[in-house]
Amino acid sequence: MKTRFGVVLVAFGMFTAIQGCALKPQNLRIDPPLKVTESAIGNGRTIGLLASDSRTERKLGEVGDPNTKMVDVAVEEDPSPAVYARLEEALAKLGFSVVPYSDAVERKLQVDIRSLQLKSVKTAFTFETELRAEVGVHAANGPTYYDRQFNVRTRKDGASPPFEKDSSMLVNTAVSQALEDMLSDEQLLELLAK
Repeated sequence: MKTRFGVVLVAFGMFTAIQGCALKPQNLRIDPPLKVTESAIGNGRTIGLLASDSRTERKLGEVGDPNTKMVDVAVEEDPSPAVYARLEEALAKLGFSVVPYSDAVERKLQVDIRSLQLKSVKTAFTFETELRAEVGVHAANGPTYYDRQFNVRTRKDGASPPFEKDSSMLVNTAVSQALEDMLSDEQLLELLAK
């Protein structure tokens, strides 16, 4: 019994060591899928939409084993075009007509990715990885406006540090959740639908 346990521990250690060697810096792409229940709440009203990324730091964090190797995880590419396209599609399902943001449009929606942070901590037997996302929203209809920030945390535990595919899933899940929370915010939708 002791021999089997020893073999399992050695195999686990070798697996983790091999995985650690395979880690390389990660450059993630944000393209968050959005699930929205179709409705006619927008009633064809036009919204000027602006999606932006105001993060000052492109690096989200580091993953790996602090005792061997850590690698950077970043989002270098501006996610604004992908977020705009996803929001345009989702808002159309809610009955709105979306145009690019301009002062000439009465109803405006500004969506800003303010922060993305990744933290990976090695515990005795697992790696606990957490991603935090902050998305700010400013909606206006004439002189009336509504501001809110949506904060989301997603987690993944595993036997090895997250690879690019895992990190990408975490960041897109968090951004999707923040945007879906925004699209189901009754105050925001009522303001834009007036």
